[in-house]
Amino acid sequence: MAIFRSVLCVVILLAATASCSADQVLAGPRGPVEFIGLERWSAPELLEAIRQIAPDQPLQACAATMKGQLAFADAAVFTYINADSPEQFMSEDVESYTVIIGVEDSARVRYRTAGSETFDLPKPWQDLKSVAEEDLGYLGTLVMATEMFHSRHDPESVRQIAELFGYDPTALDRIWELIEAVDGEQDRLLAHEVLANDASWSSRAAAAIVLVNFSEHDAAWHDLMSSMIDPEDRVKGAAGAALRGLIGAERDRPVRWEAAREPLMALLDGTSPFAFPTVLRVLAATEIGPAFGRQLIRGAPDLLLAYAGAEHEVTRESAIDFLKTVSGEDFGANPEAWSEWLNGPPDDS
Repeated sequence: MAIFRSVLCVVILLAATASCSADQVLAGPRGPVEFIGLERWSAPELLEAIRQIAPDQPLQACAATMKGQLAFADAAVFTYINADSPEQFMSEDVESYTVIIGVEDSARVRYRTAGSETFDLPKPWQDLKSVAEEDLGYLGTLVMATEMFHSRHDPESVRQIAELFGYDPTALDRIWELIEAVDGEQDRLLAHEVLANDASWSSRAAAAIVLVNFSEHDAAWHDLMSSMIDPEDRVKGAAGAALRGLIGAERDRPVRWEAAREPLMALLDGTSPFAFPTVLRVLAATEIGPAFGRQLIRGAPDLLLAYAGAEHEVTRESAIDFLKTVSGEDFGANPEAWSEWLNGPPDDS
């Protein structure tokens, strides 16, 4: 059931919409709740405030509360459920581990401005766009299909997950066919233009999906990373799925990231915190240059170091792997040691 567990985790994360921060673990209604990165709030104060404002709302949906009523600049919630089967997952008794990330300072959140143009898209693009527009369930199917695009050895597991969340499992083969039909150079160039300039969120989401065909181009990786600071959550979701799909299918390779400095700085600083673990995994998998990686970390160290010191192993793993890639060192879950390395002379790294 390893496939079930990994795909389930992906879908759970896609369904989450919120986040908080703090450096401690509290007891929650269905298991531990860890807060990462709080500055002015304490974890108990924030949890109590969330409960008072939305007592009947699942904790997994606290981002809207944090951003709408508690003045957080951005937030994201990750829920990890340890289930061996769809039936166990649906049980009311299943335990979970919730990680809440919160960004309090609005200066750290820098989403890009959406374009204002309208592009005339080819037929396969229009079909992909229609899948996204039909409803959010079909968008979820599209994203999940993208993540499994190059892992068809167990399609039945993917279909089980689709059925579990009410998606149409027969749509998966059609989506794979559509993705395969948009693999020409003209598609890559169009994806770049659409992501940067199109006003339609569904066109931009389709463009992100198209770019899974172009892992050999650094610019495709840059475009997907830039889309992680898109103002529309559904576009960010599609871009994140494409990036995770590429590294999950082992289509990653060394990428020169200097041309994506601006979106990377925004992401590491706390823009789109739901994308943060994906960003770290992608940068490590594509072997970001140590000198450039260190520059990025020095410009925005706080959230990364908080992640590295997280109690939750899966959460801190992406941060530590990224730090190891950049530094050549391994200080484990010790943010103080990582901070010393970061502030030391460049020769030490």
